[in-house]
Amino acid sequence: MRQLSLFLVITLFWGCETTTNSKAAEEPTGVSYAERFSVEEHEGYKIIRINKPWNGSDEEIAYLLYDGVIPAGIDESAYIMVPYPVQRIVSNSTTHLAFLEILGVEDRLVGFADTQYIYSEQINQQVANEQTLEVGNEGQLDVERILSLQSDVILAFSSGSENRQLNKLEELGQTVVMTPDYMEPTILGRAEWIKFIGHLTGKDKEAEAYFDKVATAYDSLLALVQTEQRPTVFSGSLYGGSWFMPSGNNYNGLMIQEAGGEYLWSDTEASGWLNLDFEAVYAKAYEAQYWIGVADYKSLEAMKNADERYAGFKAYTDGNIYGYTRRTSERGGNDYFESGNAQPHLLLADHVKILHPELLPDYELYYYQQLQ
Repeated sequence: MRQLSLFLVITLFWGCETTTNSKAAEEPTGVSYAERFSVEEHEGYKIIRINKPWNGSDEEIAYLLYDGVIPAGIDESAYIMVPYPVQRIVSNSTTHLAFLEILGVEDRLVGFADTQYIYSEQINQQVANEQTLEVGNEGQLDVERILSLQSDVILAFSSGSENRQLNKLEELGQTVVMTPDYMEPTILGRAEWIKFIGHLTGKDKEAEAYFDKVATAYDSLLALVQTEQRPTVFSGSLYGGSWFMPSGNNYNGLMIQEAGGEYLWSDTEASGWLNLDFEAVYAKAYEAQYWIGVADYKSLEAMKNADERYAGFKAYTDGNIYGYTRRTSERGGNDYFESGNAQPHLLLADHVKILHPELLPDYELYYYQQLQ
């Protein structure tokens, strides 16, 4: 059976030179996996279109990025106008942080909501030095603080409930840019949002080169996993009395299958999450070999203390439970939610290591850890 060493996984990714090919003007360009945005490059400006900017929305938002001078003949009423490259950024999503840091523009982040959830050492230092200021939380933004920062854009995601405050900021002259990367059904689609950030910050070539390397590393791992032995796997945990299980087309469920696992809910077609009761999960998964993704639990004891019924699963008694808590900070930051979208090759490598350790003998888990 073929093996792929840790050295190959990492050097395959980082060893490539950062080069990109120029794109033809006035055509949709550079988006291969993401479904929520598209880019059109024109002479002197770009148009980025966002479809379904939050759950339950079918509208489209079009942003026109212009460098210095608004092109002649543009109907400004049809677009949200954004002069670029943007220099001062406010954000309310940890997924933006890794993209900014990878592109080397994290110093442009002047405000962030819920700074206690930041994992990055560099950006935490910016917070400590007051280069990046706290602007509230995603549900209760500090409008006055945001206005005082005089940002070029507010990068925002919304589940719909935060729209009132975001609308208020727009009424006050702020440029809110929606980034529904969390709604992408595939992990490569989520990772490709680095190109969106690249266009805004003038780092589009660097973003494209980075993503090309990510996709190459991811595809190399997919080619490695050609085995008929597929361990049975389930995921999720109880929250508020309901078990949230990734659907078969959810990126979590898809990754388990791509890593060579038999995901027990693979036949469900939705791309979101299933809301199940404990009995339904237990009836189907009590003999499953692996349990991957158990919220923020860090030990088997903590799980049992939360609900003693967890101990009835075979995966629990065998110790085959894995959580995404290996990279966490004292203040509450979890790098899985920060750089995980930007490094899908490492997420996939973690899953391959868990399910087929013989394929990656020298690789150590990066985001996940086995609960003891």
